[in-house]
Amino acid sequence: MTVRDLARPRHDINHVLVYGQSLSSGWEGWPALSVAPRTDSLMLGRSVRALEEAAPAWTPVDGAAFRPLAATVQPPGAGGPLSPDAVAALRPGDVALGETVAEAAVHGWRARQLAAGAASPGAARLLASVCGVGGRSIEALSRGAEPALFDRLTGCVAAARAAAEALGLSYGVAAWLLLQGENNVVGADGCLTDGPGYAARLARLHADVTAHVAQGAAGQGAAPALFIYQTSGDCADETLAIAQAQLDYALGHPGCFLAAPVYPVTSKGWHLDANGYRWLGAQFGKVMHRVLTLGQGWRPLHPLRARQDGRVLEVDFHVPVPPLRWGAPFAGHRRHQPREGGFAVRDSDGEVGIERIDIAGPCSLRMVLARPPGAGAVLRYADRTRQGRGCLHDSDGEVADECFAPDAAFGAPPAPDIAAVLGTPYPLMNWCTAFAMPIRPATQPVPLAAWGILR
Repeated sequence: MTVRDLARPRHDINHVLVYGQSLSSGWEGWPALSVAPRTDSLMLGRSVRALEEAAPAWTPVDGAAFRPLAATVQPPGAGGPLSPDAVAALRPGDVALGETVAEAAVHGWRARQLAAGAASPGAARLLASVCGVGGRSIEALSRGAEPALFDRLTGCVAAARAAAEALGLSYGVAAWLLLQGENNVVGADGCLTDGPGYAARLARLHADVTAHVAQGAAGQGAAPALFIYQTSGDCADETLAIAQAQLDYALGHPGCFLAAPVYPVTSKGWHLDANGYRWLGAQFGKVMHRVLTLGQGWRPLHPLRARQDGRVLEVDFHVPVPPLRWGAPFAGHRRHQPREGGFAVRDSDGEVGIERIDIAGPCSLRMVLARPPGAGAVLRYADRTRQGRGCLHDSDGEVADECFAPDAAFGAPPAPDIAAVLGTPYPLMNWCTAFAMPIRPATQPVPLAAWGILR
């Protein structure tokens, strides 16, 4: 499969589905920011989410009618949108479901379509729906699990297709987004935590969405593109098994694209805040446009090979927009500078100190280590010892249409790092993915297959 083989937004109604666990559903994303429609994009019912978050049936809020796409806040469990007064009464720690990545992703993609002349207002419109369920492993979200949460996808598509056909409109699934991995990182409820096992489950889920959601419920021939994020930030562990599996899968399976790691954006801890969801959504929208409007391939910023000679380690990267640069991701609402830029080297004797790390070229880094690494040496980036974050990004100067907006979660006055960005557009540079890569001597170039890339 190539980019040319993927479904395109050529129907009257083109559905973008969002699936996964709590970060797909916008847990703690209140107060919502994208409350006013910004393009001609749509949702089914009075929210992108269903009336009940965890039921196998996906029931639109107040009926299956197309409405302008806008963010809402809903109580956890079940219920329609909360009133502004009810949202204002929420207290820190409440997991009410608010802003999601869906609004900014679809609005951002649509705005780029229209600006590029690839679509006309009112024609080939985009429809956004969220089918995720918080606190679920990839196994629980897979087809055949009990309860049958996978049926939320087929039910949502069936409802949207019926609504479109009732209006005499053609319908198709253009893309789906998967935001999942945290439960598998922590091994919640005994779920799998190994990379190969997770990658196998992801491959199965990918195939089942194509066969049973797109080709089955939607009745289309072409497979929709899958866009994923990488689990990172406060949920990162030391081995990075799940994060590496997500990167491996996106690099090795046509039709899957890793849009970004989650660690750079603002958050309330494990869950994002409303700005964080909207910022991450804008990144999804940028990548969706490049793949599905412009027909470009996409790979995130990630390492290609490492060469070690004594105490010197050189690492080459795929860089979407060279050159490499250093930055400071957010941790909560403050900028964070993890040690050694987020990099760590370990071997069988323990951690190997990094005395110096420099950008050595547009796409490469050079590190000087405290000692030559020994047996079992691994280079990690954004693991638990570095708070799940790193400082490396590319030079992509694209920005979102949306700006950092005031949020009660920021406090009054907000933290200085937040105050400095309020009113400015979300920057859309591409941050390096988390990874764990074995180190080999310079005389033994590291092939991608040697550290798990599925080719």
